[in-house]
Parts: sequence; C-alpha cells; structure tokens
Amino acid sequence: MKQITREYLKNMMDTDVDFVLIDARGHEAYAKEHLPGALSIPSDHLGQHLLRVHKKHRTFVTYCSNFECEASTIAAQKLDKYGFKNVLEFKGGLEDWKKAGYPTEK
Repeated sequence: MKQITREYLKNMMDTDVDFVLIDARGHEAYAKEHLPGALSIPSDHLGQHLLRVHKKHRTFVTYCSNFECEASTIAAQKLDKYGFKNVLEFKGGLEDWKKAGYPTEK
C-alpha cells in the first residue's frame, strides 16, 4: 500500500478520479465530521463483504484522525489482504486535512 499526502488526495477529488474514500474511525467520530464523500467503515468492521460490492481493481483510500492514528493503516492492510490492488493510505487524516483549510462534512 502507498501513503499519499493531503494535496494528492485533494487533487484526486478535484479531478474526479474514481475511488472509494473510507473513514476508518468509529461511526460517532464520522458523524461529527469527515472528509467529503467518505464512507464510514471502521477498521474493525471492514470485511470481505466489500468484495461483493466493489471490484478488486477499484482504488481505495483510507484515513482516520491524524498521523498517530492506526485505524487507516489497519484498514488499508485488510483491503490489501482481501486482494484489492489499488489501496492508498492518507496517513495525515482529518487533522492534517483541516490544517490545509480543506472542506469537511458533518
């Protein structure tokens, strides 16, 4: 899996790249604030059911709270284990995203 920066992710969003953005934090944290278009799939709930919904060649980006948070890494590792080929991790998470002044959703 490859780690990406907030600028890389923002560019993906701005250029309409087709990808699935996964917020790997808990549902409560997601409900308070999350990145635009993100799906709430906590890392401990991420399962093989995604194989039935998404093709293995689809691009996935995982994120969580900040650089110290491990949920995005765990989620990315699970996706990789399930055979997804294009898994990216935005390690800076919500905190890094907001530092740049990028928009969020509530």
